[in-house]
Amino acid sequence: MESSAALPHAARELLLKGGGCAVNFECAPELCAPLRAELARSGRSVGFVRADEGFYDRMNTAAYLRLFERMAGTRGMADAALAAMGLEDARRTPLRRLTPAQRRRLSIAREIVRAPEVFYIEEPLAGQDAEGCRRILEWMDGVPSTGRCCIAATASTRTVYLLPGERYHLDGNGLERLEAAEESAAQGTAVEKIPAKAGETLLLFNPSDIDFAESASGRTALSVRGEEYACALTLEELSARLERYGFFRCHRSYLVNMQKVQEVVRWTRNSYALRLENGPESGVPLSKGRIDAMRRQYRF
Repeated sequence: MESSAALPHAARELLLKGGGCAVNFECAPELCAPLRAELARSGRSVGFVRADEGFYDRMNTAAYLRLFERMAGTRGMADAALAAMGLEDARRTPLRRLTPAQRRRLSIAREIVRAPEVFYIEEPLAGQDAEGCRRILEWMDGVPSTGRCCIAATASTRTVYLLPGERYHLDGNGLERLEAAEESAAQGTAVEKIPAKAGETLLLFNPSDIDFAESASGRTALSVRGEEYACALTLEELSARLERYGFFRCHRSYLVNMQKVQEVVRWTRNSYALRLENGPESGVPLSKGRIDAMRRQYRF
């Protein structure tokens, strides 16, 4: 049996929250086992969607869900789950032919069919395109209104800020709440070159080369044409140097090059993102509190 000994007390309390709730953990993969163990011993029915899922590959999608529908006694839920996860066109597709993204949504659909008190999902947006992200985020946003809890765990800072609900950073030192409040962007003069590292090699990027900057766990990374590079500057320092080049502090942990933004995406009532030319399918998080500032600054 998996052990929950590594979890701080505050994290255990969050896992035991009653009623409708949504709690998201940014954590290393090795902390998922303690999270699962604590939920397993909570006395509630829990639907687990793990990062590493196995399937009955000879079955098709609809038959797989109806198997769990019969076991759970939740008549009619298979069709509803197929629709919620956008798998209706794949209902007769053998599981072995599903894409990894479809398999991830099928795992969530399986637990929708089972209708547990608590949903626990690891890496909910892994491998998803824009439509897959929309389906999953819309469903997650609606879970608390049913009186159930939705708990997610991800190693991605970008993902945790897109998920609806409370957000926490969990590591060996304890639990930290990731606030939604915005930090003020520092003012200052810009420079022509931004230093970053690829291994031991020092690189100097033009501001126009940078898609966005991300801060996570005290470290800053630049995203350039889909690749990440470590940067010694803080996000505040980058903001001060890059603001005149069209960069905008869209989130406390993100600085984005607005010239690269193609679309403002609203996933749910409280989850927004900026989709970039070379950015992730799920987009770069846009805090709800920064939307008005962005409208004023860019006059749209």
